[in-house]
Amino acid sequence: MSAAAISAEADTYEQKARELLNALTPTLPWEQRFHVEDQAEDLRERARSIRTRVNNSIEHIRSYYGLNLRVGLEVKHEGRPGTIVGFAGQYVAVQHEGDDTYVVRHATSQMEYPEGTQVGPDPDERFAHLVQVPAAARTDEK
Repeated sequence: MSAAAISAEADTYEQKARELLNALTPTLPWEQRFHVEDQAEDLRERARSIRTRVNNSIEHIRSYYGLNLRVGLEVKHEGRPGTIVGFAGQYVAVQHEGDDTYVVRHATSQMEYPEGTQVGPDPDERFAHLVQVPAAARTDEK
């Protein structure tokens, strides 16, 4: 599922919660009112959960691999240009130029990132060899 679809799903839950709450009338019995409010809170919790999972994926990739990624970032996967369209754990969804669908790949598996993508001094040293950033971005080479 692409980031746009995931975001749309969270937005849909929020919209349904708003609609439920907007439909409440003062003449509704308290029992029904509480039931509707509970349903709305459940929908809002689903939306928060979706957004939290996406943010946690981005943060995991940043802290563990030293990569500052975002939806819309131009990358290369297996040498083919593409764009990041989503996240899931340590995986990124990449849509290659000209393709209708995206592929889900590990953040370090045959991925090339543009200059400035690497953050901090370095990624976790156990995985530094897996992160490919153009030579111009590496300042420690002499």
